[in-house]
Amino acid sequence: MRVATLCLFLLLLIAPALQAQTADEVIQRYTKAIGGKKRWEAIKTLTTSGLYDYGGLQFPFTSYAKAPDHYAFKVTSNGKYYAQGFDGKGGWKIDVFKDETTPTLLEGDAAKAMANEADVELTGNLLNYKAKGHQAQVDGKDSVGHALCYKVVLTLKSGAKETFYFDVTSFLLIQKTAVSKNVELGGALLNTRFSDYRDVNGIKIPFRSESETGGQTILTVVVDRVVIDAPVADAAFRP
Repeated sequence: MRVATLCLFLLLLIAPALQAQTADEVIQRYTKAIGGKKRWEAIKTLTTSGLYDYGGLQFPFTSYAKAPDHYAFKVTSNGKYYAQGFDGKGGWKIDVFKDETTPTLLEGDAAKAMANEADVELTGNLLNYKAKGHQAQVDGKDSVGHALCYKVVLTLKSGAKETFYFDVTSFLLIQKTAVSKNVELGGALLNTRFSDYRDVNGIKIPFRSESETGGQTILTVVVDRVVIDAPVADAAFRP
């Protein structure tokens, strides 16, 4: 009897999560889990720093996002660096590791990807996805590691597809599968897993992510600091 009662209690506990079947319901629960729509929309700047582990090589990094469409990041090592960004008008990159001395302006898909980065950092493609012209649908459930997840396929306005895996209990994002926006990876399909979620001024951010392609982990990002709404000059986004 006690076992049956316990099973019934656990079933009732997880039932609300398991009932969320539509993409709208899953995305709304995810948005609430990470702090809520209003809190994210109120953010003007997001500054993040930490460590990139790229194929065994480690580089400190800093990234900046500024509403509505400014984005930049920079990795450094031994006096050299790689940087790319979008200043509201155009995208650019420079790789001093390869002895480049002048920035390269990005065109086509690469430029569009950089234009989208600030939105991804600040509100994500999922927040207000309908207003942005995207479409979403639930494609059943799938397991990611030990987590049972809702699988949500997001079709962007551009036609590109991104697949998101949300824990059926916490509704936190566990994995994202999409074509990489990093121009250095040549459009590879990445599976990125998120973990170590922490609260930062009313929002929840994953402080660790691991990206793999072809079954091999190529990038691990460990965040050590996130600052919300610190002043960031527009010059930080220019080459």
